Amino acid sequence: MRRNAGFLTAALLLVAAPVFGAGEELTLKGEVVDITCYSKQGVAKGTGAAHVSCAMDCAKQDKPLGLLTDGDGLFRFVGEYTENNNAKLLPFVGKQVEVKGTRDLYTDYSTAVRPVKITLVK
Repeated sequence: MRRNAGFLTAALLLVAAPVFGAGEELTLKGEVVDITCYSKQGVAKGTGAAHVSCAMDCAKQDKPLGLLTDGDGLFRFVGEYTENNNAKLLPFVGKQVEVKGTRDLYTDYSTAVRPVKITLVK
């Protein structure tokens, strides 16, 4: 019974991925934020220069980072950039960036981005 449930879940994910645009190439602009702090404290206290130190500490503890965009919402970072306690993302925490990559889904079905290239904006 459990094997059938696992197979059904996997099949549904394969069918749902195109519906959610997983694999679609995209370019996004926004601020790299600590998702936990942003979710708990909101824009006023969970973003910007005043929050960089806290966000860096959280990122070094392998807490999830995301890209907060003006129009598209919050995208969780997944993939190579999150390895080694977010090592490749640390220089961008709290900064405005442009991210080129592919749309993905995280295990909780939240929208994610798998970066290929990140550059500072301004």
